[in-house]
Amino acid sequence: MTSENPKSTRTRNLIIAAAVSLIAAFLLGFVPQFRTTSRLQNQLQEREQRIGQLEREARLSKVRDLASLLHLELTRKNYGTAAQHATAFFSHLRTMLNDAPDGSLKSTLENIVGHRDSIVANIAKADPAVETQVRDILERVHQLTAR
Repeated sequence: MTSENPKSTRTRNLIIAAAVSLIAAFLLGFVPQFRTTSRLQNQLQEREQRIGQLEREARLSKVRDLASLLHLELTRKNYGTAAQHATAFFSHLRTMLNDAPDGSLKSTLENIVGHRDSIVANIAKADPAVETQVRDILERVHQLTAR
């Protein structure tokens, strides 16, 4: 029978104790950092979602502002400036339409863009009836921004 050398047993126990201590120290540092990182990632994701929502609201607000400016110029019978606002309004709508994820929002924007040619032609002819068309669109845009 071989008897273990007390020195080798002591050395082995010391190595095991050192390894266990090293693992324990790692876990004591890792677990709190992991929890903090997870919490911060969740906060970041929530804030990114909020930023996306605010950006969509800002784009809708710009559409509303452009539609309001267009309507204002039409009520003043200032058809030249109204034509410029119509161009900006429909350009911005097309940009939003390309980025619109929501089905109902996209269909509403497509419907509004569908009136572009008629509105632009009536503004070019200085037709007072265009004011009613734009008022209807302005009301739809205000409904969109009230969501």
